[in-house]
Amino acid sequence: MPAERARPVLFFLIGAAVLIALGAFWLPRWWENREGPRAEAIAGADSRILPGSLAEARKRIDPGMTGARVTDAIGKPSFSVRTQGVSAHDIWTYYFTDGTLTINLTDGYVARVATEFGPPRPGRPRRP
Repeated sequence: MPAERARPVLFFLIGAAVLIALGAFWLPRWWENREGPRAEAIAGADSRILPGSLAEARKRIDPGMTGARVTDAIGKPSFSVRTQGVSAHDIWTYYFTDGTLTINLTDGYVARVATEFGPPRPGRPRRP
């Protein structure tokens, strides 16, 4: 009689182990598919390369310009990051076929402009 009672418990434990194993394989993949696109967007993966040249865009930007004037002059950035604290800081990155233009804004005004000539290297999505 005790062996017959142990059999349903054994089946239950085996079933629970199978479900836990399936969850261990399925849950990380589900989480990656859920959070992956958001993380890639934050990292700037698959940013667009803008038409025009880096040199022409750089000629249109001067320190002290407002962010609105920059957007009017060369368009929206390929990738941007913003932090806020005592003052607001933005980093706008423009990818062109001949290089990368990075504009640092503080409180909405251009504080620094950096250029890097050569093919741009925006991040690429790693997910299939």
